[in-house]
Amino acid sequence: MNISKGYFYFLLLAFFLPLTMPRAEPTENQNTEGTAPISKSYVSPMKEKGIDPEYNRHMFVEPELSKHSANSQQFWLNDVLRFGLYLRPRQESRYNLDFNASDKGYIDRTLQTSSIYFIFDPSPYVQAKVTLQDARVWGGESPASSGDIRANFFNNTADLYSKNQTNAVSLNQTGIREAFVTINQLPLHSKLQVGRQIWAYGDQRIIGGGNWTVNGLSFDGARLMFNYENFKIHFLMARPYWTQSGTNGVVSANDPKLNSAATGTDTTLVGTYNSFTIPDWVTLDLYSLGVVRKWKKNPINPITGLPTSSNDDPLAANRSRQNQNLITTGFRLTNRTKGNYLPEGKSWDITWESAFQTGTSGRRIQDPYLKEYLPNEYDNVRTEREKYTGQMHVLQTGYTFFKKLRLGGQILYASGDKNRADASISTFQTLANPRFGVIPYFNSVAGISENINAQNLYSKSVNISYKTDSFGEFQVTYFQNDKAEKQDAWYAISGAANSASSLGENNPNPVSSDKGSTENYSNRSYSSPYALGKRIYTEVDLTWHGQINDFVSLWLGFGYLNAGDSVRNYRNSKIQYNASTQSFDWNQNYLQGKNQLARDAYMAYAQINAAF
Repeated sequence: MNISKGYFYFLLLAFFLPLTMPRAEPTENQNTEGTAPISKSYVSPMKEKGIDPEYNRHMFVEPELSKHSANSQQFWLNDVLRFGLYLRPRQESRYNLDFNASDKGYIDRTLQTSSIYFIFDPSPYVQAKVTLQDARVWGGESPASSGDIRANFFNNTADLYSKNQTNAVSLNQTGIREAFVTINQLPLHSKLQVGRQIWAYGDQRIIGGGNWTVNGLSFDGARLMFNYENFKIHFLMARPYWTQSGTNGVVSANDPKLNSAATGTDTTLVGTYNSFTIPDWVTLDLYSLGVVRKWKKNPINPITGLPTSSNDDPLAANRSRQNQNLITTGFRLTNRTKGNYLPEGKSWDITWESAFQTGTSGRRIQDPYLKEYLPNEYDNVRTEREKYTGQMHVLQTGYTFFKKLRLGGQILYASGDKNRADASISTFQTLANPRFGVIPYFNSVAGISENINAQNLYSKSVNISYKTDSFGEFQVTYFQNDKAEKQDAWYAISGAANSASSLGENNPNPVSSDKGSTENYSNRSYSSPYALGKRIYTEVDLTWHGQINDFVSLWLGFGYLNAGDSVRNYRNSKIQYNASTQSFDWNQNYLQGKNQLARDAYMAYAQINAAF
């Protein structure tokens, strides 16, 4: 049994074994834990105690606004049905985040997230939630008729298609952010949550809702949860990417038969996340999450009838199928034991999180040394399976004076890879995390600019925040973002390498980008025409957020970035290495004055949050 099948069968057993066990039905007046007596006059406990955090994951607001929204009695339609609204217009300005003097990439846009949700709690045995969400860019609708300026103000008009366009560009659409049912009172006091849902664990570095983004993350899947007073054990499974369409015209946007732009393959997220708490003292999280990905079958050679090989998989002709198995196992230790906040009366907070990755990518890599000395008939011996060996470590701490002033610091290390041409992937692979933490640590990953991912990153930061009585909270943060390994790339927030193809000698998957950074794909010194840089950039963030009234808050932020030697050395290089001729050539971009360095960049935003 391979690792993917073992992981899947383990979770399958955990999900459905409790459902086969008998349970006793309570009588009409019998009390159940955390619920009111079952009767015709049943009243949802959330009406009195406030909305459970698991039913309030779709918003990203400060704690005071979230608490007021959760406890408001105004929006209960009756004793078992509650509705709510969340509106978030956001203005953004971004300038030169590529550090490119030739194309400074100024962005000025207004985004808006709008959602309406319904919570159903008719019984201690079952609850449900449905959230309708619209995420859009202002002015992003297609006009009804080109050339008619009035058409730009019409809603839900048809798409416009350009000549020879293969795929239609989808409009910003209203869709289902959440639609799940929770079945309670299962054996061993467990409950099962099935449907489209939002997951948030720990500081959300590994897996979270991504509510900082305009559309956020949702998980199509199921969770089996054992929640007790001082510990929680959760088993979870989701399908983030699936290519099969449904019957009767229900189609998947990822179906390659219907969408030629669909390039992904069937992917399953499966694992367990568990928390153990000593009240008012410490919380320990233990987790293991697997991403199992089917590789697409390679085309069949019409002459030989065998699968053809590819750059991704040199031995595809010898196999009918391949799987990727990425396993991330880790822990999180913190003294923030009250919903990720400090217990009353404590001032010092500390959090330590570490994650380690194992598994295989599904590819086989040719060993250059064996290839040189062994004859061709030993092809199978000359290759080895590509394995994941990345790791991430975070240490975050702070001290709060007078319950208002907090001084904090953080060190984040996400491993890089000195040699990306060998059979070891040492670059840490981020999962479905939103790359941000939670308030008051919401920009604790690497800055509000969202310009870098937790891969090949050694980030050090210090911050100071002050919470006033009447004028909101101010925060100043300084980040120093360096490469963990000079030879590896600088990775964008999406996880893609900011690499120019000319930098990747023998790179099977070159990524063309204008960002670029000093790197050496296969760690061969003769292919680097310039010194490898360490510093990516530094960033200083100024942020403020405060409530205008009980239902509305305002956020403002500004971030300044300054390019480091990793970017400068690449932008200022006069020569480049040509992998085809194995020689150094003049950098044509340099000769033509293109892609030169611009050191400074900034990002600014203004955001209104309305939670009802």
